[in-house]
Amino acid sequence: MDGKQPKTTDGLMRHIRNNKDIKIKGSKQKRQLQNIGYFHGYKGYSFFQNKNSPLYFENFDEVVSLYDFDSNIKTLFYKHVMFAETAIKNRLLEIIHKQSGTELEKLFSEVLTDYKRYQVRTSKYKEKFKQTMKLRNDIYEKIHANFNSKSFINHFIYNDRSVPLYAVFELFTLGNLVFFTRCMNSTIKIQIITDLGLYHSSFDKNDRLIGDLIDCLKGLRNAIAHNGVLFDCRFKENNVGKQLTEYFNIQMNVKDIQFNRIVDYLAVIILISSSLGYNKTELRKIVKSFEIYLNELRQNLNVSTYDKIFGTDVRSKIREINEYINNFSW
Repeated sequence: MDGKQPKTTDGLMRHIRNNKDIKIKGSKQKRQLQNIGYFHGYKGYSFFQNKNSPLYFENFDEVVSLYDFDSNIKTLFYKHVMFAETAIKNRLLEIIHKQSGTELEKLFSEVLTDYKRYQVRTSKYKEKFKQTMKLRNDIYEKIHANFNSKSFINHFIYNDRSVPLYAVFELFTLGNLVFFTRCMNSTIKIQIITDLGLYHSSFDKNDRLIGDLIDCLKGLRNAIAHNGVLFDCRFKENNVGKQLTEYFNIQMNVKDIQFNRIVDYLAVIILISSSLGYNKTELRKIVKSFEIYLNELRQNLNVSTYDKIFGTDVRSKIREINEYINNFSW
């Protein structure tokens, strides 16, 4: 231990003022710093995506405004992301049940067969087969790990019945669901995308689409659920979204979706929500709320920092999202 005493709130204010050149003083800003925290609040919102890209603030009020924007976007997105997670699981379950019933062994012989599209003994076959066996082990490990704590699991075991897929799905995280969809055969993948109205004949990677979309939701969902920082998409994993830039251009006519700006995830939510039955009024309400929060922040943030966070094309993306809603029909 280095023996250093932690700074008081007044000491932290002096540090921000003297070493970070940000104006902060008075009881109001002291209370704001106490509420949002120095580490979680000030430090968490002092950079864009990584610590080598600091944000410029003139006054602590700007930090608080960015923090408030982040909180508002979490609240706005939360309901729709959680609904999407539940709905996609249930829509997928419905299709799988029609194909193979609820038994896990039939699932592995009739649905989780992506490896069979490759020639036996090839490296790709072995890789995909290994992934499927890992999924099998993960599923039975989840059943074992939750046997004592989850009544909807031990109910079947105590009654000498196999645990059905729909009970296993209750244990699945979005990460598990992504891995699950990667192991499904192409017929099931195309079926779920078609059922959701997301299939596009001009897109040549439709069989990857459901996994890629869930993968996009995963980081966003976890950041919201664990009160992580949202505004700069630092939750995004490096490999997420690369195949989807073309798809959003084709399907929504929204350009340059790279999943490195929070407006890109607005497009994801609108796309998935529209596929799950939201009407135009509901979709427009989401976009309008986003715009209100964006405009509020714009009034309280210097131009260079605003552009660095949102990009210079944020308004054009919102306009393209609204045009998608206007032209959308089931």
